[in-house]
Amino acid sequence: AAGSSVSLATVLHYFGSKEGLYDACVDAMYAELDQMRDAIFATFRPGATVELLLDEAVVAAARFVRQHRQANRMLLRTILDEGGMRPERRDRYLGAFLDDVAGGLAAVVGMAPAQVKIRLQSLVHLMVRYSLHPSAELKMITGATTEAEAIAVVDRHLLEVARALFRPGRNA
Repeated sequence: AAGSSVSLATVLHYFGSKEGLYDACVDAMYAELDQMRDAIFATFRPGATVELLLDEAVVAAARFVRQHRQANRMLLRTILDEGGMRPERRDRYLGAFLDDVAGGLAAVVGMAPAQVKIRLQSLVHLMVRYSLHPSAELKMITGATTEAEAIAVVDRHLLEVARALFRPGRNA
């Protein structure tokens, strides 16, 4: 309350408790990250090859995840503290994201939506984890000398992983 220049009574009035305020912050972070779907769908164009679609979608998603590091950090902390996502958040955000993106990608890559979902979730986990590395760790992991170079190496790696995961004809 003091950090926001409002009274404790105001916080309690609107959120009921400190936990209510925290939950509102977590919900705001989920809503922020829910916009990643838009960043991915912006890359979907009729007639694009699978490779081009994957390349553009992965670059857009990786950029989005890096730009929202703090939200990712807060949500991962909440998931670890609570032992998983709350069912209402899981359905509203994760389930909807996976259903939407897998539905759009499944026909393009020639896989069932369930096959796309698990691959997509694996790729998102990699993106989020790489986004949380401080610059020094990224440079150490990649052998790069600058943060920009390290990010470029990670992005190329994510593209390689995506191409392998979504290789046409790979149905296992």
